[in-house]
Amino acid sequence: MFHPILKQMKDEFGDQLQVTFREYPLVPAHQHALAAASAAEAAGLQGRFWEMHDLIYEHQNDWHKEFDVRPIFESYAKQIGLDMQRYQQDFSSDAVSQRIFMDGKRGHSMGVKGTPTVFVNERRYTGPHSPKYVEMWIDEEVAVNR
Repeated sequence: MFHPILKQMKDEFGDQLQVTFREYPLVPAHQHALAAASAAEAAGLQGRFWEMHDLIYEHQNDWHKEFDVRPIFESYAKQIGLDMQRYQQDFSSDAVSQRIFMDGKRGHSMGVKGTPTVFVNERRYTGPHSPKYVEMWIDEEVAVNR
């Protein structure tokens, strides 16, 4: 639900807004959360994190009920032009697993209990998930930090 809002905010604020995504897969509640995180991080090792991230979120209804999502994520990797041999190795690598683990550990230390959890300038956003309110909050943060 928050993905389109985040994209809209990035479009509206441009270089004033730097988005950093941290993995916090809710396992076992979301059976494919870890695979989705691994796919995005494996793509990130080839400099294509956001492209994979966007495909995963924009097509979530296409894969969330599938038994095995790896072929679907591999098709996304091909679509964005990844080196497939490297992607397949990275998907299951210690580097990707460690990154996801450390993101989860960081989130836990910051009190994250679910997704999405959004921070701006290390302040947690607790308002409604609507573009209007998120934009107002980001405007306030930008003004405070000028």
